[in-house]
Amino acid sequence: MTRARFMLMEECLRHVGIDFRFPAVQPVTDLRNVDLLGWLDPRRAAESGYLEPGRSSDEMTGVPSYSITDEASYVLYGKIRRYHGKAVPPGGCMAKADALLNRGAHGVSPADAGKRFDDEVPRFVDAAADIALKDQRIAAAEREWSDCMRSEGFDYRSTVEAGGDRRWAATVNDDSAGHTPKSRGTKAEIDTAVADARCRAETGYTDVRREVFVEAERRVIGQNRARLDVIGSLDQARLANSAKVLDGTLTLSW
Repeated sequence: MTRARFMLMEECLRHVGIDFRFPAVQPVTDLRNVDLLGWLDPRRAAESGYLEPGRSSDEMTGVPSYSITDEASYVLYGKIRRYHGKAVPPGGCMAKADALLNRGAHGVSPADAGKRFDDEVPRFVDAAADIALKDQRIAAAEREWSDCMRSEGFDYRSTVEAGGDRRWAATVNDDSAGHTPKSRGTKAEIDTAVADARCRAETGYTDVRREVFVEAERRVIGQNRARLDVIGSLDQARLANSAKVLDGTLTLSW
């Protein structure tokens, strides 16, 4: 769908005289659910403690970072009505591409026909997370994990506290002038992370979080079923139309 959307936006930009190429789209490899589940990789803990590799935009979205000129941006977002004498589609090339991809989706109002809704799903995820993190089962799991860590010789009240230990976790002050970056992957950090990963596994910490988050997400789904059905219909239409765009059987009209 992203490849098809980029193709359509490039075609629209060319129509008004702008030659721009979006970057190639790659598979998304970011494991975002790991954050929700509170899972700590034992192998990585043994190698580098709590140090996580930086997440790049292409890992999270499948799209490498790119820059675009102001003129192209104005045309993409419909900030101008004409470009070098040629009419810019209402809402810009982005809205025109989305309107074509949305064609045939059930339950999408005319006012929403040129929009995407994938930005709504993260808000539902956040709503579920707010519910889950207030659940006493997670608090109980943290206490059980803490007891396990204490038996290993480490005194932390929560997994967040362990990962955020000031001996290795970066703080705002660490980025200020005159501060030397903290050493990572020290024996103390690795020993703590290894015990942490072991205690999460032994106490079923991740399993508790999974159960609580699933229940919270189902609750949010139930409360927003009508809207999510629209988003589902939209995704189905966009997927089918994207295949047609990529094989050349569906193109923009002017």
